[in-house]
Amino acid sequence: MPVGSLRLTDLGYWGLERLRAIDAAGGFWLTRIKSQTHLIDAAGCAWTQAAFLAAQAATGVTEVDITVELGAEARVPARLLAQRVPPAVAEERRRKLRAAAKREGRTPTADRLLLCDWLVLTTNVPDDRLSLAEAVVLARARWQIELLFHLWKTYGHLDRSRSTNPWRILGEVYAKLLALLIQHWTLVLGCWQTPARSLVKAARVLQQHALELAAALPRVCQLEVVLERIVRILGHGNRIAARRGNPATWQLLLAIDDTINP
Repeated sequence: MPVGSLRLTDLGYWGLERLRAIDAAGGFWLTRIKSQTHLIDAAGCAWTQAAFLAAQAATGVTEVDITVELGAEARVPARLLAQRVPPAVAEERRRKLRAAAKREGRTPTADRLLLCDWLVLTTNVPDDRLSLAEAVVLARARWQIELLFHLWKTYGHLDRSRSTNPWRILGEVYAKLLALLIQHWTLVLGCWQTPARSLVKAARVLQQHALELAAALPRVCQLEVVLERIVRILGHGNRIAARRGNPATWQLLLAIDDTINP
């Protein structure tokens, strides 16, 4: 990773040695923490996450931002960031946790149930460069890559085929990947710079012009004209409406920017 860049990942990429390597290379990370990871506080005391956060809750604390070491043996220096979630959110998390455990024939642990009350993150970004509130918004922004995959699969049908012939399926995958590549770069040119863009709406607009675009591919001059017209169309509309009760990610990111650059 480039020096100074920030790595946002889900728990599928969790690893204390990986975090240590990123830090040593001059990079930063922001990630959730696996529930069984132990914490070492400034006094050298070892805690489970559940026990530490239960102790915080007992004193009425709803937000945590402290320096810790991650792992009983690895001892990776980091900031522990935690924010108590609303009761309704916690209950929904517990419901999903119990349902998933039931499908697998097991019972969720008391620690896992307690952690449903908190959003827990860790980072090595200094507190003068990233506040708790900013970290929460950035962690949420990671979901945007999942929405891009959803766009490719749901609207590009990348993961579907009506054939049972493996070679036909492979040909379809390559053809769809080429189409999605063209779609993606056209969206980058047409509306990527707009914070409130809706990739789904923009992709639908592009699909309406797919035949026109395909017909223009053999002739460069005609292709340029068609692409310029599509880009202009994509630059207007195709927006996600602002929400007052549950702000969209783009609203939260702009609110942070307004705080930093009033």
